[in-house]
Amino acid sequence: MTDLSSIQQHLTAITTAQTDFAKSSFEASKAYFEKLATVKSSDKFTELTTEFAKSSQETFFAEATKIGELYRTFAQEAFKPITSSFLPK
Repeated sequence: MTDLSSIQQHLTAITTAQTDFAKSSFEASKAYFEKLATVKSSDKFTELTTEFAKSSQETFFAEATKIGELYRTFAQEAFKPITSSFLPK
């Protein structure tokens, strides 16, 4: 039987990581729109939007990788009792 506290810890870590990413994404978007409100030229708009898009993409892929790893670890732990019964002893 898999330790339920271990599974709970994995789920808590996943939830925390997703919540932290959502918060930081919201704050980054908020800062972007605040800067965008002060833009007076199309060149500055393009520069600001390009920087925001690049930063958002990099952050998304980094966080998706991190959260994906948390899910992988969780799945391995949660299904260990099932998979171990199929392995030769």
